[in-house]
Amino acid sequence: MTAVTKNIPSGSNLNAAQYFRYPEEIRDDFVKTDDIEFRDGSRVSAAEVWDYLTKVGPVKFPNLYDNSNLFTGRLSHDVTLPFTLKHNYLLMTMHERMTKARAQGHPIVFVQGGQSVDPYYAAGAVALRPASTGIWARRQKEGLTRTEDELEGQRDKQKAYNAISFEVCNSAGYEHIQEGNVPADMVAPYTALRCSDVSYGTEAHRHGPRKDQVKLLLVDYPLDHQKDKEWAIDYFASSLRRLTRAIDEHTGRTTTEEDLAREIKLHNEGRRLAVEIADLWWSAENPPTNGKDRRDLFQLGGMEVHGDPVASLSILREAKTHIEKRVAEHHKTQGVQDKAARLFVCGSCVFPNDFRCEEAGGIIVGNDNHWSDITTIVEESGEPYYELAKAVLSYPYEQPLKDRAAWTVEQIRKSRTDGVLFLYKWGCNTQSAIARLLVDEIKARTGKHTIIIEDDMTRTQTEQLQNRVNAFIEMVSY
Repeated sequence: MTAVTKNIPSGSNLNAAQYFRYPEEIRDDFVKTDDIEFRDGSRVSAAEVWDYLTKVGPVKFPNLYDNSNLFTGRLSHDVTLPFTLKHNYLLMTMHERMTKARAQGHPIVFVQGGQSVDPYYAAGAVALRPASTGIWARRQKEGLTRTEDELEGQRDKQKAYNAISFEVCNSAGYEHIQEGNVPADMVAPYTALRCSDVSYGTEAHRHGPRKDQVKLLLVDYPLDHQKDKEWAIDYFASSLRRLTRAIDEHTGRTTTEEDLAREIKLHNEGRRLAVEIADLWWSAENPPTNGKDRRDLFQLGGMEVHGDPVASLSILREAKTHIEKRVAEHHKTQGVQDKAARLFVCGSCVFPNDFRCEEAGGIIVGNDNHWSDITTIVEESGEPYYELAKAVLSYPYEQPLKDRAAWTVEQIRKSRTDGVLFLYKWGCNTQSAIARLLVDEIKARTGKHTIIIEDDMTRTQTEQLQNRVNAFIEMVSY
C-alpha cells in the first residue's frame, strides 16, 4: 500500500504543488488500532488521529505533506504501519499539547539531547530536547510551504548563531527560548561530553531578553573514566537531586525517591522495547521499514521526543507487534532497493537524507547518537538517584575513545552494517576532534568502509553532502 498524491486541500491557499494524502482504503484497518494514551490520563482514538491527519494536518502544515525527497522532514509514505501515523499526529499537535501541559502546571525544561529524562518527569516537568523545542516553535506557524518552512528554519539558526557564537555547533532551540517563541521555564541540561555547546547555550540566557523568566541550572557531568569512580557516581546523584529540587521550587511539590523509581521503571520499559525492536529489525532478511521510520521508531525509546513518555510508550508497545509481523512475513518495504547498502551513522544530531540514500541504493540501519542512552538500562532495585547516576555515567557515547569504539563496533556488527559514516556539524568542537580517531578504530576492528563528512548547520551544503553520501553508497555496494 502506498500513499497517493493530489493537490493540497481547498482550505489552503496552495494549489500548484503535489502533496500526498493517506489513502481512504487504509482507514478501516487503522481506526481499529489502539488509542494513544497520555500522561494526564486522556486518550485519543485512532479515528480521531485519522481525521486530524486527513483533514486538519494538510491545511495547517502543508510543508509536511510535500512529496519531495529533497525534504528530510516529509511524512513517510509507508502508510500501513500505524506507528507512523500516530507519530506524525504527535509531532503535528506539539504546540497544543505542550501549551496544555504547561497550563496544567507542568514546567517546561529545556534539556540536552542524548540524555535520559527520567528525573525531569519524576518531578512533574516536561523535558524538551533542542529538536522538540524546534518542532513546538514551528508548529505555531501554519500554512507554510516546504520552502517557507526551510527558510524559517534557516532564520532560526542564524538567530541562534548571533545569540551564542558562530564558532560553536549550536541549536536554534536556545533562540526559541530567548525570543519567547516557546515559554520554557528552565534550561537545565546535563553537561555531557557529546556536545560542545551546552554550557555556551545555557550561559547565553544570562544575557537574553528572558533572563529573568528562565531559571538556569547545569547538571554537572564528571568526565574521565567517570563510570568507574564511586565519588563521580555520588557527585552526579547529588546533582540529580539538586535538579529535582529546582523543579520542585517551581511546582510547589516535593519529589520523592518513589516518584523517581516509578519513572525509571516506566522509561526502562521504553528503552527495553526499543532494543527488542532494534534486534528484530536488524535480524530481518529485508529491512522491515524505511530508514526514517526506523529512526523515528527507535527514538521513541528515549521517551522524550514528543514531550509525553506515556504517549510514546503506548505507541511503542503497539509498534513492536507490527514489526514482529513484518519480520515474520519477510515484508518488502516500499522505496528500499533489494540488497541495499546498510549504513551506520556516527556523530551528534546529524543525519543524511534517508529518502535520497534509499534512492541511491542504501539504507541507514543505525546511529550511535541517542542510541547510547536508550540502550542503557537503569537498575531498578537500588536507591534510584544512585542507580540513575550510575547508568547515565556509563553511557557508551561519553566514554573514553576505546570504550566508545568497542560499543559502536558491537552495534555495527548487530546491524550487519556495510559502511560507516561519521558526520558532524561545523563548529562541533567535540565530535570533530575525535572523528578520525574513532573511525580509524572502527575500521581497524571491523574492516568496514568508512567516511568522515563535515556538514553545514545552515543547510547551504545539502546537495554537496548528499553527493558525497551517494558516492560512498556506490563504493560500499561493490
